[in-house]
Amino acid sequence: MGIVALALFARRQTRLVEPLIDVRLFRRRAFSASVGANLIAIFGMSALSLIFAWYFQLVLGWSPLQAGLAGLPGGLSAAVGGVLAAGLIARRGRARTVALGLAMAAVAFACYGRITPDTSYLYFLGPMIVCGVGIGLTFAVTNDTVLASVPRERAGAAAAISETSFELGGALGIAVPGSVLTGVYRGELRLPEGLPGEVAAPVVESLPTALEAAAALPGRLGETVAEAARLAFVAGVQVTAITAAVMIAVLAVVSLAGLRGVPDVIPEIPEELLPGARG
Repeated sequence: MGIVALALFARRQTRLVEPLIDVRLFRRRAFSASVGANLIAIFGMSALSLIFAWYFQLVLGWSPLQAGLAGLPGGLSAAVGGVLAAGLIARRGRARTVALGLAMAAVAFACYGRITPDTSYLYFLGPMIVCGVGIGLTFAVTNDTVLASVPRERAGAAAAISETSFELGGALGIAVPGSVLTGVYRGELRLPEGLPGEVAAPVVESLPTALEAAAALPGRLGETVAEAARLAFVAGVQVTAITAAVMIAVLAVVSLAGLRGVPDVIPEIPEELLPGARG
């Protein structure tokens, strides 16, 4: 039903003189590929931010400040990637630069799929930097391509669609990986026999509620429940990270094809020559 409604909405927008969303822009391959790359990239980054916030604080026992500082290398690396993008475009082109950035992010996520409850921060540091540089490369190229691939008169509409893709990707990055993580967590959770139902219920719900419930249990029982919850959570992180790695790797291949042939400097095309424009 949702797909039908979306199709009817898109058809309606193509018939309006002043559409709410100018879906004609998606007829330009460079624009569509760039918006899709942005959506999936921010999808992965949002999932990573949520997972690592929980991992650093609830598994490793760090404070919120420590967890926040631990993620700084990723953000700084993204800035470096943005700076490097212009030189790579000149040498390798837009398609290869975006594909390289996404491939770097996919490799980093694959590394995250091997973490354990005892993994040191140094293990995270390398993939975090690689992922940051890769995402920086991707966003620098795709954001430029989104605006450069449409007529100047439609730059505002293109920017709005791009921003919407970021918001949608961020929301999906919390909802979808969160669901995968929760499903694996509950499937992998192994609780001591005889644990009362009123205690087991919050433990099964999520890691934060599990640790809170475990803290109220006496001695060794509480430690056992907390350890079981952490192990199940890490198993969920592993599956979620590998899932994201596969999605981003597929996107890298799609982007390589979708942006193939897009020139380094995209010539401006008047609005009347946009595919599907009304004469």
